[in-house]
Amino acid sequence: MSGRFSRMRFLLPAVIAGLLCLAVGRAEARLGVVLLHGKMGGPRVFQGLAEVLEQQGILVAAPEMPWSRSRYLDKPFEAALDEIAGAVDSLKQKGASQVVVGGHSMGAVGALAYVATRGGVAGLILLAPGHVTDLPAFNRDLGNSLATAQEMVKTGRGAETREFLDKNVGRGVYTFSTQPRIYVSYFSPDGLAAAGRNAAHLSPKIPVLVVLGGRDPLSSQDKDHIFSRLPANPLTRLVTVSGGHMDVPWESREEMLGWLKSLPQ
Repeated sequence: MSGRFSRMRFLLPAVIAGLLCLAVGRAEARLGVVLLHGKMGGPRVFQGLAEVLEQQGILVAAPEMPWSRSRYLDKPFEAALDEIAGAVDSLKQKGASQVVVGGHSMGAVGALAYVATRGGVAGLILLAPGHVTDLPAFNRDLGNSLATAQEMVKTGRGAETREFLDKNVGRGVYTFSTQPRIYVSYFSPDGLAAAGRNAAHLSPKIPVLVVLGGRDPLSSQDKDHIFSRLPANPLTRLVTVSGGHMDVPWESREEMLGWLKSLPQ
């Protein structure tokens, strides 16, 4: 008996230490949020929103994506999803026990594609989604650009650089230069970026917050083409704020914070 008590005397401190470490780990559990900016934008669009979230102890990453003004479009869409994965990993390394991925406009489409195809997150936030390529009118407005790019890829010229058409809220249609293979990856209606398809294929286990702008011309299509296709989840929400397309990130702050706090820990 004395030998058994002797062994217990040495084991007990280790057991207590393990329990303390577990308790500390739970106490320090933190939520992380990745925020992806829109087309021709940059991380600064989230400056105020990020400050609000960080004041509540939430870790925030707002990377510059391949669709920023200074990078547009410098790598294929799938490679952009790899960058989102890097941002998720960076938050986990900083102590985030759960990560939510969200985005504004084209960033919302990127966030949706990432969560639909790769998963592994606690939630998804879509702020005024834009660049919805699987809407019939989207590529119709861009003439023959997609067909030209697809033909160049098919004939082995996918790495050449040339001008293509694009469009953006408030700017209309314009030209920019990229490689055909990159253009196809972002603009194909049945490609990885197709928002309606990705919404329909999202795991029902992942809650979604969708915030639309009352004065955003894209809100009606976003509600019908994206939100309506999301699988049922008791924490999935559709919220409309008063502003226009570019106002949505800031005006979403209170709804976003409340929704994030409602997620299971």
